[in-house]
Amino acid sequence: MTSASDPSMAALAYTPWVCLHPTNVIRMFKQPKFYVALGISIPCGFLGGLLKYWQTEINPNMLKSVITDNAVYDALYVVVALLCAFRVNAAYLKFWSGATHVYHITGELFDGTSDLIAFARTSKKTKQEIDNFIQLLIRLVSLLNSVIFAELEAGADHQHGVHSESDHSHPASYTYDLIDIQGLNEESLDRLLDANNKVELCYQWLIMHVVEAIDSNLFDVPPPIMARTFGDFTKAMENFHHAQKITEVPFPFPYQISLQLILVCHWILTPIVTVDWTDSLFWTVGFCMTATFSLWFFFAIAVELDAPFQNTRNSVDMRYLQKLLNHRLLAIVDTFRKPTPKLLRTAHLDISRKSLDSSKLGSSFSREVRRRTIQKA
Repeated sequence: MTSASDPSMAALAYTPWVCLHPTNVIRMFKQPKFYVALGISIPCGFLGGLLKYWQTEINPNMLKSVITDNAVYDALYVVVALLCAFRVNAAYLKFWSGATHVYHITGELFDGTSDLIAFARTSKKTKQEIDNFIQLLIRLVSLLNSVIFAELEAGADHQHGVHSESDHSHPASYTYDLIDIQGLNEESLDRLLDANNKVELCYQWLIMHVVEAIDSNLFDVPPPIMARTFGDFTKAMENFHHAQKITEVPFPFPYQISLQLILVCHWILTPIVTVDWTDSLFWTVGFCMTATFSLWFFFAIAVELDAPFQNTRNSVDMRYLQKLLNHRLLAIVDTFRKPTPKLLRTAHLDISRKSLDSSKLGSSFSREVRRRTIQKA
């Protein structure tokens, strides 16, 4: 399970202030898109070096009449750079929106579950009935969160043309930790595995489980308060549907193909233009590779950011979110079994905002932790 010491979204962590930090350099070389851009730029550099060698050693006047003014190339470069910048910005917004939705999904599922467990605190039912309700509840919530992530991941793979070698393979989200799925009956698990709409089936199980508990008078809370739980679960499904939009609606094809064609034109023109920039074969190769690598690398990164749920190196770490939700669910179950905090008889009952400034009443959490650590020692 996830503990407090586990880094959040560790797969996306990096050192933000030092670009040449060893960790950042290692991460850069682990980026698959880095090698895609490098593979595109190396042939361009080789072609530029070949043209420069031909111009220097064989025919000095070979390219003099091809492009007499670099203004056309400069304008093309500016246009391509602006289009790539817009493409990266659109992909970043899509990535951030996807991250927001999955955080809301886990958050709303936890909030609804937490409310239900708190409502069961005052139930007049037997301990066995209450425990059965809570234990099935947390299993269904953990399972629902996992199949939601699997649905989003499968949608992202389908959109980006990722096909597994086996037709029976499953998204990586199916390998995420669940809370004792073996505790569910085999018939229900078989229905879930055979279902085409696993998310909707799990959600319906969750809602029916709560409705059955209400019908059996498990909760002793007013209906308007009880309705808040359904609102939390509904918001989780709304965020799932919004996240589906990200996985199912691709970036507009006309813009995508037009940008790629312009990048190809830029790739072709770059060796021809850079030949006249310098007399050095080495620098000609360097200019060609730099000009093409920078644009294609950002374009490739934009394509990857378009799929925040695709289980890539730069995607949202949904495995972490699944573990975090499981940890929180088990934490509130553990809290349910223990008494709530009690107020000491020595507590000051006349606390005001002004009294908190005094050294006698004002304190911090860290100071209290140190005090209790010293007492235990």
